[in-house]
Amino acid sequence: MSNNETQFVRRKVAADLIEATPGMGGLGHWLLASPTLIFILWLWVDIFQYWSPLSLRWLNLLISVPLFVLVIVLPLGYLAHRLVLSLPRLLQHAGWDIQPLETVRPEEMYTVRYLYQQRHWAPHTWPRLWLRVAQGWVYLEILAIFAGAILMPIIFFSAVDFGFGQ
Repeated sequence: MSNNETQFVRRKVAADLIEATPGMGGLGHWLLASPTLIFILWLWVDIFQYWSPLSLRWLNLLISVPLFVLVIVLPLGYLAHRLVLSLPRLLQHAGWDIQPLETVRPEEMYTVRYLYQQRHWAPHTWPRLWLRVAQGWVYLEILAIFAGAILMPIIFFSAVDFGFGQ
């Protein structure tokens, strides 16, 4: 059999998934997510001020910011984190370290197909919760960037068709 007739066969390897632990307590994740969070916070505070029966802006600010953290930041960030980590194969193992249960040679490391056996989550603590929320917001920011990249040409050409920019 010649080299042209050989077929590439991916070896299947059993592996466990271990939740990845970024360093520095997630500060980098919060910095990456800050543009989206700041924009949404600004919108939240303005809407809260508009609908609030209180006329003091500083009091509305003191009420709306903690509410924003409890109602928007924590739930959406945690849900995004859980969604991304629930689809490891589709989203390229985001948030997971892979622990092969068999020996994988360095030259085949990127060609094997991992068959997941178990997921090992990091301990559930308050610092870990904040880290998961920060990671979730980074995933949401990445989603917003991809959605913008796909939708902006469509919006541009639609606007040009209606006469804008001419």
